[in-house]
Amino acid sequence: MVRYYWRRRLTADLIDTFGAYFSALVLFQIAGFAASYYLASHHAAIPTYRTIALPLSFLLGPWCYFALLERSAHGATQGKLWFNLRVYTAEGEPVTLAGATRRHACRIAGAILALWPLALSGTKIPSMVHWILLALSMPAAFWLYYRFVDRISGTQVVPREYPPPTFRG
Repeated sequence: MVRYYWRRRLTADLIDTFGAYFSALVLFQIAGFAASYYLASHHAAIPTYRTIALPLSFLLGPWCYFALLERSAHGATQGKLWFNLRVYTAEGEPVTLAGATRRHACRIAGAILALWPLALSGTKIPSMVHWILLALSMPAAFWLYYRFVDRISGTQVVPREYPPPTFRG
């Protein structure tokens, strides 16, 4: 279709990974600043705050980055914009918020498939067996993600120079 499509898509996804992580950190910092005055006088609430705010920030931050940017007028995240890629539905229309959320849920499922050996270790420092299992599971998880993410979410990533034809049912 387009020369270097997969190289552009993988590099855009790598850039988007850093963008999503940064958005999660920003959201966590905003939550921390908002709660700092309350937690200064209520020290017993600090463990509860850490239990709720950190996971919630690292779930909502990447969702805001991916789903809201793919739903925007550009139809792409920052990495996809830099490499002239755009996310469309299978019919050639802009992605809805539900479709972008399904795409993000596929990203979470791909991360779980890739990182399951580290969850099995149960320790802070995994053994060599867990690292070997991780090295074996990551290529399979990437293959499954890139093969099925567009089918499950009903979207497609297309270069901007070749927009998909509009669907005439």
